[in-house]
Amino acid sequence: MQQFIDNRLYDTETAKPMGNWQRGFSSERGYISETLYQTPEGEYFLHGEGGPRSRYAQRTAPNTWGYGERLIPFSNEEAHEWAENHLTEDAVHTAFVKKGYDGCMTPMMIHLRCGTAEKLTRLAAEQGRQPSELAEEMIAKGLSAE
Repeated sequence: MQQFIDNRLYDTETAKPMGNWQRGFSSERGYISETLYQTPEGEYFLHGEGGPRSRYAQRTAPNTWGYGERLIPFSNEEAHEWAENHLTEDAVHTAFVKKGYDGCMTPMMIHLRCGTAEKLTRLAAEQGRQPSELAEEMIAKGLSAE
């Protein structure tokens, strides 16, 4: 599923799944499945889907509800909180702690020259990492050298 929200494209095909939580079976009316994703840019979103008695239900006709799904953008803190409330401790550790997440992330917009951005994106892809993660590591190393 892909959707533009606030001029940003969220796509479950290109994002990395961080963890999934389900309640019930897909054949049940109250079924819910939620998957936390991280985009290649390092942003988080939730893909939720569910039956006609779930929060994801969609109206199919007057007074008739059916299966539905939607994407919900999350801040870093919301993603971490969702993971702590819905995933196992090991899954949270794998998704956040191993990456050095300390519970505090500050969004910051920076402008890079096109060539620099292309190199960063290519290097991150070669290492199987997010560009934002690699940029943060490089900045931290540069700041600690001072």
